[in-house]
Amino acid sequence: MTQSQRVAVNRALESVMSAKSLVKLARYQKEPHKLISMVLRIGTDLNEVETRLQTLKGRV
Repeated sequence: MTQSQRVAVNRALESVMSAKSLVKLARYQKEPHKLISMVLRIGTDLNEVETRLQTLKGRV
């Protein structure tokens, strides 16, 4: 695995971990507007993961 591939995998993993943390926090969120904000952030994290993995797939 090349250095750039390792970087892409590490960044994708960081985004997944961030999304998982937000999911855990969202379980206890009572305010709808904050919950919506968290869900949007999770979507952003997942979009980033998808982009990085697609890029990595193209390199392999």
